[in-house]
Amino acid sequence: MNTKEYLVQSIVSQMTIYLMNDYNWDMQTALRTIYHSELFQKLDDPEIELYTQSPKYVYLFLKKKLTTGKYI
Repeated sequence: MNTKEYLVQSIVSQMTIYLMNDYNWDMQTALRTIYHSELFQKLDDPEIELYTQSPKYVYLFLKKKLTTGKYI
């Protein structure tokens, strides 16, 4: 596992916990939501380098998308 993969998985792990706590979701639902989101594609993109940001910062984008349908 390289550094980028490690950082992405660390962020996914923390975002899973956030989703489980905020929405009372089980782990499968939280992971499915993350892995099927546009945000995950951006998180994994080496050109954007979103994986260098904190898990909470990245999660706020996902939460915004879930609540409003938009990232911004």
